[in-house]
Parts: sequence; C-alpha cells; structure tokens
Amino acid sequence: MATSPIALGQLARLAMATESGSYGTPAATGYRYHYFYSSSLRETKPIENDPVIGAGLQNFRDATAPAPAQSEHNGQIAVPVCLNGIGDWLALVLGPPTTTGAADFTHVFSSGAVTLPTNTIEFNPATNDFRQHVGVAARSLKFDFQGGNGYQRAEFDMLGWGENLLTATGAGSPLAPRAYDPVKATGAAVFLDGTQIGVLLSASLTYETGLIQDRYIDGSDRFGAAILAEQANLTGELRVRYTSPTFDAAAIAESDHALEIRMIKSAKNSLTLSAPAARLSRAGVPINGPGGIEQTIPFRCAQTGAAAMFTATLKNQVPSYS
Repeated sequence: MATSPIALGQLARLAMATESGSYGTPAATGYRYHYFYSSSLRETKPIENDPVIGAGLQNFRDATAPAPAQSEHNGQIAVPVCLNGIGDWLALVLGPPTTTGAADFTHVFSSGAVTLPTNTIEFNPATNDFRQHVGVAARSLKFDFQGGNGYQRAEFDMLGWGENLLTATGAGSPLAPRAYDPVKATGAAVFLDGTQIGVLLSASLTYETGLIQDRYIDGSDRFGAAILAEQANLTGELRVRYTSPTFDAAAIAESDHALEIRMIKSAKNSLTLSAPAARLSRAGVPINGPGGIEQTIPFRCAQTGAAAMFTATLKNQVPSYS
C-alpha cells in the first residue's frame, strides 16, 4: 500500500494583490504568485468562559456553555530578498515607489506616506483549500544581517481584517512569480557616513509603520479599519568586534550619522536601505572573560528637513510596482 498523503508546506502557494475597494473587500484582480519561506498569518477567535447563573442546568459545578470572543488576524511572513520580488513587499510598508528608467529601472520607496495599501493574500496549502486573507496591512519590516548560509530574508509583521475559507481560488489566474534573483546572506555591507564598518559581526534593522486597528460597534467581531495612528519608527542594532571607542564617542556627541545597508549584485541590480539621520546609543564595553570583546550598539533614526527617515532604493528590470 502507498504512503498516506499529507499537506506539505513545500506545495503551498501564495498569491497576492492590492485591494482597491472598501476595507474587508478582497481584491478581484491583479494577483501574482510570490516566493516565501514561512507564514504564521491566520485569523484566530478564542472561546471565552461564560459563568452565567440561574439557568437551572443539570448541576451547579460543571461549566456553562462558552461565549464567543473577538476575532484577531495577524502573523509574520518571511520572504527572500529577491531583487525582483521584494518591491511588491516594500510597497506594503512604504507605499508605491517613484520609478525612473527605461530598460533598467530605479524604484525609490520612502517612508512618510500618509496612507499605505492593504492587500489580499491567498494561501493554497492543500487541494481545494484556499485561505483568503483580506485587508492585510504591514505593521513592520525586519532585516537581520549576518554572515551565514543561504539567502537574505525579510520578515513582515501583518495585521488583517479576516480570513475566508474557500474551496476554489478567489485569485483567478495569478501571474507567475517575478524572476528569482535572491541576495546571498553574506551579500550585504553596512556603511556609516560613507565608510564601511569593517568590524561588523551582525546588524538588524526594524521599520515600524505605526499601524493599529480600530474596532467599531458595527455588528461585526472583526476589525473595522486599519489606520496609521502612531509615528513610524526605524531602529536597530550593530554588533561589532571592539577595536576602539569610536562608536561610544559618536554616541556621546549625540550626533546624527548617515547609515546605509547595500546589497549590490551589479550596477543594475541592487537594493540599498538608507537612513540619513541615525543616532547611536552609548553601549559601553562589557568584558565577559578572556575572549574577544564585542559591542552591541542600538540606534534610532529620524527624518531631517531634507530627507525621509527611511528610503529603499531598488534597481532591477521590473517596469512598475504600482
């Protein structure tokens, strides 16, 4: 007899499209398949205890019937930093880019947008099983840079309106994934004021959009709106091999520094993450034994009078991410 079939993540597919209707209305067209590593995006709805009294039930010790709770819809999606596909994801956290070029294009995504798009994301984990996530917006984007195997990843933290269970796709016939052009895990270089940090062991960068969800008294247990109620933030850490008090001196001066993370495969294919005003926190020098000394230096970024707090410049041969 043959082995029993099971649902395998390897066979799952992700199709995504930008929504144009009212919040909670899935996109009707415009879907494209995308590569991804993992997803915990899901709608959950716990069951609450409801200790009602006076019902005259069988006994007075056993629990009474539970009550419904409010719906929650959130999770993280990890995707490869593919120099063609990452633009669709950057648009979720920064909005549509400004694009220039002809055969070779430069797409500039900048923080500070007043509104951000919501997307419909459909997963197909098994035959006749389509999980349609509606009203999905990005709460944050995180990069971790370190010398490792494989390819660089980006993680998006998502909030959504809800998840519909379908037996047939609602995405129509999605376009094929964009040509796969991933960046190696070791393919990033970090620059401070134009000079590469040569003693860098790892770096992390987190951009938070300021997204929250409102619940309205409207007869629904789902969220009523996704809004940008808080300021956006860009923070991170630099972990370096200690060689001198340079970083502490910069922190003591409370001066701003231009931070860039460059992932360059060629002059025409690259992704550069830029923050014009990164301020370092004083970190000190912990000594944990006879081995090498490291510093972990937190930083926080801000906008300036001339530039947005965070810019992602993507170069490739994709004409548009509208």
